[in-house]
Amino acid sequence: MHTIEIDRLILEAEDGLMIGNGDLSVSIYQAADEIRWRFGKNDVWDRRLDLDACPPPAHIKEIARGIRDEGWVSHEYVYGDGEATKGTADPKRMKELCDGWPAYAQRPYPCPKPVGELALRWPADLSTPHIAQRVHVEKGEAEIEVWWDDGPRIICRCVVSAPPTNALVINWRVEDWNEKTKIGGLPPVWFSLYRWADPPVEQAAARLFKRARYKYYWGSIDSGACTPLPVPTVTEIAGRQVIEQKFYPDIEFEDGFRYAMAPFAGDFDIEDVNTYNTGEAHLHLFREGDDVLAGWLGVAVPTSTDDGGVDGELQRVIDLIGDDQAAGLAKLFETGYAYADEFWSRSKMEMDDKGIEQCWYNTLHIRRSAYRGDVPCPGLALPSTVQDYSLWHGDYHMNFNFQQVFWGDYQANQIDLGDSYFPGMAHMVDIGRKIARDYWDCRGTFIQLAGYPFPVADDPYGTGALARMAYMTGWVTNHYWRRYLYTVDKDWLAETGYPVIRDGALFYADWLEKWDDGKYHAFPSCQGESYYTGKVEDYLDQPQVIRHIQYCLRSAIKAAEALDIDAEHRAEWQDRLDNLVVVDDLDAMGYTEEEKHRYYVNPPAFVAPDAGTAIPRGKETKPWLTCDGTCGMWGGGVNMIPWWAMIRLHNRIFRGDLDVPGFSGVVGRWMTPGGTLRAMGVGSHSYIGGYGESLGVIAPIQEMLLQSWDGVIRIFPDWAPDIDARFETFRAEGAFLITAAQRSGVTCDVSITSEMGQPCRVESPWDGGMTILDEAGTLVETNIEDNIYSFATSAGAKYELRAKE
Repeated sequence: MHTIEIDRLILEAEDGLMIGNGDLSVSIYQAADEIRWRFGKNDVWDRRLDLDACPPPAHIKEIARGIRDEGWVSHEYVYGDGEATKGTADPKRMKELCDGWPAYAQRPYPCPKPVGELALRWPADLSTPHIAQRVHVEKGEAEIEVWWDDGPRIICRCVVSAPPTNALVINWRVEDWNEKTKIGGLPPVWFSLYRWADPPVEQAAARLFKRARYKYYWGSIDSGACTPLPVPTVTEIAGRQVIEQKFYPDIEFEDGFRYAMAPFAGDFDIEDVNTYNTGEAHLHLFREGDDVLAGWLGVAVPTSTDDGGVDGELQRVIDLIGDDQAAGLAKLFETGYAYADEFWSRSKMEMDDKGIEQCWYNTLHIRRSAYRGDVPCPGLALPSTVQDYSLWHGDYHMNFNFQQVFWGDYQANQIDLGDSYFPGMAHMVDIGRKIARDYWDCRGTFIQLAGYPFPVADDPYGTGALARMAYMTGWVTNHYWRRYLYTVDKDWLAETGYPVIRDGALFYADWLEKWDDGKYHAFPSCQGESYYTGKVEDYLDQPQVIRHIQYCLRSAIKAAEALDIDAEHRAEWQDRLDNLVVVDDLDAMGYTEEEKHRYYVNPPAFVAPDAGTAIPRGKETKPWLTCDGTCGMWGGGVNMIPWWAMIRLHNRIFRGDLDVPGFSGVVGRWMTPGGTLRAMGVGSHSYIGGYGESLGVIAPIQEMLLQSWDGVIRIFPDWAPDIDARFETFRAEGAFLITAAQRSGVTCDVSITSEMGQPCRVESPWDGGMTILDEAGTLVETNIEDNIYSFATSAGAKYELRAKE
């Protein structure tokens, strides 16, 4: 059993322990005289998108003309101060398209919103308490103990119920309470449930500047045009007193989205607290005159997206709990255990480096708490940690920030976590079809830099130097192809994956332009986070763009072949590939056939800036990262460490003997008390919420132990030989489940289970070769070439690999 333990008060939600069921998540932190549970819900967003203030989105022909004919320069991509160095007939339009953020960015919304909080309070005049708080990872349970010298002890055990019910359930008790410890006649504990009034955006801006002198984003906010949410209220729904928060009307909800926090108070009375003119909605869960020393308490969070809406879902939960609230909440508590147990049955790992092992378990626990395949996933920030307003609108940010979270899910054999990518992305794909048609004159879909997990009317990011980055489409669609590679699930591919992969490829097929040299070229598009420079070549055939186009077209062809459909599309895509401009001349670079293969199957995100030139193992003599963890971005934090590590792993640059200790040091240095890796530095950005980018750290950890991305299963390819390790049922491409161990530098206990009966290729982890046995102990016939063993498998069959004697 793994635990995340803290022995001190935690004062910020993003540093606290977290529990959840993938939709409702809860962060636990404290104040001087209370324990706080902060609720987050994936669908709770201020969905206002004020496009009326924005100029019309850019047509790609306008961008092309501006770069080619007018020599646009924007100096940077946020505050562009655009100019046309060759002159322009329309200075106003040039400024609109060059000058950084789109106009809606001058509003703080859309953005995710905090749901509210529950607090357990004790008499404040007790002396300073001791505290121990921990999460039992494999149980999904948080346990908090607060005690005083020669005084009482408060113990809380809490879980979030299994889906579809979204409720926090707490079992609590007070020990050693007596008349001597009573102060002012107050009871030992009582609870508060509350949602504060949405503050003016100026307060958020001032807070960031006061704490970290951060003004880069908030300096663009037009606070005079911003309206906070309606104030929350205490009301009655389905016969129960609740706190309700309403939102303004949007495309999906004509009357506005809404949610409620509904307490199930057990032995406590529920009292509406007069908060006067503060706008806060507040309930006390309190028993006057009686010392309640133990009990059950629950808070359900129904929302407009539930079946039956807020009212219908709350009634369902009331019926589920029943009249005996203690018994009903106890049953709901047990569902949380069962849900966690099912999750952790899918894969395991252990190793002598306990820091990396704990990081893997912590990260998957956080992912399980806030991500689930049947609901839209969070944007940049984890929902139970968000502030009233989020930097970058807390959006689905497609420049690695969002995608990186999902890189390791399928290899961890957590398919549902990986599938949490798709529900929210469906909205971006849908609006992308309109953008492709209206602003590119193309079929298919264009994936924008920024998007949201709900429908929008038009391109939300249609102006500025980053508005028409063509590589995003390929970057997004390759996750759909990766899902198929790991599962070989043709039904899913036909229904969900292929339509998006196809539309990405159709967009590229239409956008690429054949020039007089007979080659298809990509213009205009920048790569990375760039801006207008006045040079045509900076927007022509950029390597990042071309690599994503190649990978998307190849994936679309393979997907169509797997489904035996769209022969005409396949021919069209193959024509683009055969005649695509060359940006990485692999022959001139001296690539072998095996290196060419690895280049083409490597997802473009992991192709190194030098096109992945292989560095022979043993040539590097210095570690990539220092063991003290002195590495970071943004003045602190490690939001790009997973990406950098994956580039090194996929280009044979990473060396386990040199790089694992430094990687472990970085993980230890940037781990928050609650178990996440800090993505953004607090010193540079203040406490802005827990940004999830660094949750992708499980991907490089797993690829040190197992790789299959090039079509060959490689066991412990980049692990430190002096660190014992074991993993169980990690998933490889081809729908294989692998279990293996390394002891004293020797690989052992290797088995492969074939889910779909695909041909299997394995690199022998032993220099002397290996034998492969089926479940009956019979030798399996293999074909051996360059230490790669190829053999046929049967669906559901298990195979054992042994070193040849």
